Amino acid sequence: MFWCVNPNNRPPVVRPLDLPSRSGGFSLSCRSLSVLIDTTFPIFVIVLLGWLLAARSRLQVTTLADLALLVTSPALMFSVLAGADVDLEAWGTLIGGALWVVAGTASLAWMYYRTSGHRGVFLSAVFWNAGNLTLPLARLAFGEPGLQAAAVIFVTMAILNSTVGLWIAKGDNGLSEVVRMPLVYGSVGGLLLALSGQSLPRMLMEPIEMLGAMAIPLMLLNLGMQLRMLSIDDYQHSVVVVGIRVLGGLLFAGLFVTLFGVDGIERKVLLLGSIMPAAVINVMMAQRYDTDPSLVASAVVLGTLLSLVTIPTILYFLT
Repeated sequence: MFWCVNPNNRPPVVRPLDLPSRSGGFSLSCRSLSVLIDTTFPIFVIVLLGWLLAARSRLQVTTLADLALLVTSPALMFSVLAGADVDLEAWGTLIGGALWVVAGTASLAWMYYRTSGHRGVFLSAVFWNAGNLTLPLARLAFGEPGLQAAAVIFVTMAILNSTVGLWIAKGDNGLSEVVRMPLVYGSVGGLLLALSGQSLPRMLMEPIEMLGAMAIPLMLLNLGMQLRMLSIDDYQHSVVVVGIRVLGGLLFAGLFVTLFGVDGIERKVLLLGSIMPAAVINVMMAQRYDTDPSLVASAVVLGTLLSLVTIPTILYFLT
């Protein structure tokens, strides 16, 4: 249990957070700090474990990535969305907010692209880590409603990353990639089941939920292992790109929730997602199609390191 010392008592009295305090503000501050630690510490511990495993084991990162992308993530999306209370207005708000942030950061990236000439700017400034980090953080910070909201954004960003992101990296239409994504089928299947008001037999739903439960730890381990293989080789451009990703993302998310009066869990998850670093999958795209791989990898590493500060900071205000 996390403990705080109340400075208003003489002599100092050490009290647990769940006991009443004469100083309401001090108690609230301690409680917020406790929630912050309980939320972020498990995430970074598993990422660190993945980073250590990459140096000491023969695990193949590509195998783990494929397992997360093709098996456990679709199962997670199906189980989460199938059990969700369908609120089309709230889901529309989340999708609209994600698109708003993407469009806003893309406009900033375009301005920098015109001076730098690096297409990789778009990959690392626009497409954030909506899976590995946002899903577990939303779940730990805001519970099951937070996970459901984050799942809607995750599916949105996954489709954008596989279409627009692939088009940027490859210079070709990425719609064929979406058709081959199990994540899309798992999400659509879960949504249709929720809309129908029906449920699968327990003998079918149980293995899907068990596979889905593996998704978040696997994503975090995979993130840590992939970060081990990346380095910061392009400081000049990556600093600007990370600024666009984090500060620009927060700016446009803040404008969206303010202009459209977004409140509740949708507001919190949108603001949390907006400051996430670039997704690691962007590095794979950049390397495969030679789209400024050094810049994209540098931005992913630098942004993830910066998230050690930015994530606890925003969660402090949101919780």
